[in-house]
Amino acid sequence: MVPMFMRRLGLIALLIIASIGTSRAGDAWVVREDGVGPVKVGMRLSQLNTVLHEKFSMPDNKEDQGCFYVNPAKHAHIAFMIENGRLVRIDVDGAGVATGEGIQVGDSEKRARQVYGARLKIEPHAYTGPEGHYLTIRSGSGRYGIRFERIRARSRRSTLAALMRSSI
Repeated sequence: MVPMFMRRLGLIALLIIASIGTSRAGDAWVVREDGVGPVKVGMRLSQLNTVLHEKFSMPDNKEDQGCFYVNPAKHAHIAFMIENGRLVRIDVDGAGVATGEGIQVGDSEKRARQVYGARLKIEPHAYTGPEGHYLTIRSGSGRYGIRFERIRARSRRSTLAALMRSSI
């Protein structure tokens, strides 16, 4: 079951968000080193609700309030990680939400390397061993970035997975 999951995983881009846009929730969102759509890292849950016209709330269980995810209704492949009441990470787990350069879930590692070139920092993957690694692009300040995960399935084609993260 795990190999099938890994094959389907495709491109998961780990991304960080920090600037606010003015697009409506139904518009196509673009992942940037510092953001996605109208969302920015560091926003409070109430700010996310306002910008996205959502009704996100803290979990009832106090133990779960330190770190949890919320999912925007109009963006099925995006999840927001909230830590201590603030947005710290955005995960993209499906095609359709691309970076400004056009890279999205399901693209090959080769394509990401062609597009980003030497800006891409390659590091070993923390969980998959030698079969996978991270490809990271940082903002000029180094505070934000986009992280792609390469997860090698049993096939020879390597694809990327994408998550957005404010602490790469």
